[in-house]
Amino acid sequence: MARIFDKNMFVMLLSVMIGVIVITFFVADILKNSELEQQAEEYEVEIEDIQTRNLNLLSNILSSIGDLIRSNNYRTEGNYHFDLATIWYSTALSETNLTEMENYKSLIYSACEDAAFNYNLSNVNYEVANIKFQSVLSQSTEEFYDLISLYVNLTAKGSELAGLRVDSSKYLRYLAENMTIKNNSVTFATNMTDIQEFFNNTEGLIQDLEILYNELEEEIEREYNIIGFSEIREIEIG
Repeated sequence: MARIFDKNMFVMLLSVMIGVIVITFFVADILKNSELEQQAEEYEVEIEDIQTRNLNLLSNILSSIGDLIRSNNYRTEGNYHFDLATIWYSTALSETNLTEMENYKSLIYSACEDAAFNYNLSNVNYEVANIKFQSVLSQSTEEFYDLISLYVNLTAKGSELAGLRVDSSKYLRYLAENMTIKNNSVTFATNMTDIQEFFNNTEGLIQDLEILYNELEEEIEREYNIIGFSEIREIEIG
């Protein structure tokens, strides 16, 4: 009986031990699977967050470029009206008929107003684009940092350029408003020496700034193979 008891006890004890081991591995497997599932969920959340941030970054870039394109379009439209004003102004300077002179003054005034209107819109859009590009720059990866920095500089120069164009349009309008004919030659009703100097100086600043602006455009095209700026310059020249 003792042997039977000992044997039975051994079998029972062995069974209990096997059961405990099986349960332990089963619980450990459940915990491990639960931990893996939790990690998978965390990874999915992290991936979704990265995807969302990337989509937001891309959306902000596209929105900024849209504002930049609008800025360039308004500036091109402003250039068209300003060029008309300068042509009529040059023609009016050789006029000897007062009636014809008044017609030219009216044309110059309207053209300058249209130019200033478009330059103001251009300036606003450049400023908006610049703010957006600065925001994009703060979120940008190292890969795109230099490119976005160029866009930040480009829109800053564009805003400055459009602002100078507004001033130049106003100065030209002031000059035209004061034109008159005396002794069969064109003169000004009041002393416009200062306005003429402001106009000439502003035109000089515009020329210098346009060179810098075009260089930034060319760098973006050359270094990053982004096209589109040359076409705008062709329109402006045409």
